[in-house]
Amino acid sequence: MRVLYFGTYSVGPGYPRNTVLIESLRAAGADVKECRAPLFRGAGDKVATASSLRGALSAAARGLVAWASLAARFPFAGPRDVLIVGYTGHLDLFLARALSLLWRRPIVLDAFLSLHDTVVGDRKLLAHDSLAARGLYAFERTALSCADLVLTDTAAGAEFLATSYDLPRRRFVALPVGSLVRAPARAAAPVADGGGCGGDMQGERTFTALFVGSFVPLQGVPYLLDAARLAPELRFVIVGDGPDGARIEEEVARRNMPNVTLRRKFMPKEELAPLYAEADAVLGVFGSSAKAARVIPCKVYDGLCAGRPVVTGDSPAARELLTDGLDALLVDRGDPRSLVRALRRLASEPALGERLRAGALRLARTRLSREAIGLQLKAALAEVVRA
Repeated sequence: MRVLYFGTYSVGPGYPRNTVLIESLRAAGADVKECRAPLFRGAGDKVATASSLRGALSAAARGLVAWASLAARFPFAGPRDVLIVGYTGHLDLFLARALSLLWRRPIVLDAFLSLHDTVVGDRKLLAHDSLAARGLYAFERTALSCADLVLTDTAAGAEFLATSYDLPRRRFVALPVGSLVRAPARAAAPVADGGGCGGDMQGERTFTALFVGSFVPLQGVPYLLDAARLAPELRFVIVGDGPDGARIEEEVARRNMPNVTLRRKFMPKEELAPLYAEADAVLGVFGSSAKAARVIPCKVYDGLCAGRPVVTGDSPAARELLTDGLDALLVDRGDPRSLVRALRRLASEPALGERLRAGALRLARTRLSREAIGLQLKAALAEVVRA
């Protein structure tokens, strides 16, 4: 199968989706060519685009340059069986349609998740009844309708898009986000009896929970800080940045919690590897929003592929992949006490940690490998090519 991966899609730290899909298709034997012109310069740039006229105008100017580059390179892509517009590429879809008028091959949009739900529902950057919000809804519906196939991250997300935009469910296929973590991290040194309480006294090591993210609302970072305050004997390492990065940094400083280490930066996978190796638990998302119930975040996949015990909020999306007590611990979203109970249980039950590590690696091997994701995507593409 010959695939053209097209658009202004994002790659790099914090954006594994497109890299994983491209590598997975190649692992499954597909011939993949890329035609990419980068547009956004990170999460903050996307927020500025959605929330201010100046940001939108700046993005529009860069977008024209990127589109000119894509249009110039498109004819040299050669014959392809199918074109995939990478995330976030809703607008790129229309360029792809225009460029391929004579090509007559199916076009697949990796919607990943809903733009309207992210901007209006989760981050509340636009008022729900505003003209801009209604325009964004109409734009997204048009983009989804124009694609021959739409990719999402979870079945819950696919159901949401199909219902919200009154589109056939068969138009959507859910694919795991996967991970850029390529091999299990080395095992962390065992925590002393008692969960490591008391820090490093007499060689004991404090139980460490690692969170890596972009600090967007659905991730529930404030709940992590509440949990850290309730469990001073546990160590919380919080890594990342994003739209709410400055506010989270101020909150950590204000609360004066010595058991919280904040590293406000996006780290490449090489820098994250030792952090995963040292973590006794990897934390997922804990926000109480509707969107938080429909996603499985990158950090969960990274924790699983690193062979770490994962603790994340319970949700319909999480249960598509995870089994509580077997390959992860699922806790009540929006409840820091539930998170603390799970972490203290992990700290005091070594056998539980071993079971979760084994379950994580089993999931990573059977459902999250490049080959597994690639075969699933290749089969979906084959269906739309035959249609």
